[in-house]
Amino acid sequence: MKLKEYAYFDRPYEKLVYYGAEALTDTELLSIIIKSGTKNKTAIDISRELLTKEKDIGLSFLKQYSIEELMKVEGIGRVKAIELKAVFELSKRISLKAPTPNEKIITPEQLDKIFRRDIQDLTQEVVETAILDTKNRVIKVTNISKGTINSNYVEIKDILMAPLKMGAPKIAIAHNHPSGDSTPSKEDIEFTKKLNEACRLFGIQLLDHIIVRRKFFFKS
Repeated sequence: MKLKEYAYFDRPYEKLVYYGAEALTDTELLSIIIKSGTKNKTAIDISRELLTKEKDIGLSFLKQYSIEELMKVEGIGRVKAIELKAVFELSKRISLKAPTPNEKIITPEQLDKIFRRDIQDLTQEVVETAILDTKNRVIKVTNISKGTINSNYVEIKDILMAPLKMGAPKIAIAHNHPSGDSTPSKEDIEFTKKLNEACRLFGIQLLDHIIVRRKFFFKS
């Protein structure tokens, strides 16, 4: 079915104008970015094919797919692939907006939301630290390492270096499990204990160690 054969208000552009962007499906929003189709496929067809390929992660495929992988889909050329990657990066940067000055981090769910923005869809394990003030407000989030705690890629001194320089009283750390299993390993638990002991020595409070996976989190 060609796009011009859709009912007028069912066409993505018109639907967005009259009903607002929130009324559109992921497929429809993606088709607006893709803009045009091929001789045999509409922009909606191409969008649907992309989302069907990675139905378990939805739009997150934009982060995982390289430009070359996107170009393997019929109707996605180099320019469209670059535009798709740029749109995802913009949306990620918008989502990384710092908490408001009066927002206090008081639950593991809030911390998970902060860390999730960066690391939930990565295929390699990453360790991040959130540095907080006395009122539990996030001052800074830093990427500590790429690798695994189990393989000793991250050291406690690397985690404590920034908060000690800043004189910060509290931190929380997180790492992702690319496997999708949020269960902490024996090494995760041991590392958390050692980090907590080191934090106490320097007068820093370790609020949490969050293990991030898609849609879920685990508080060590």
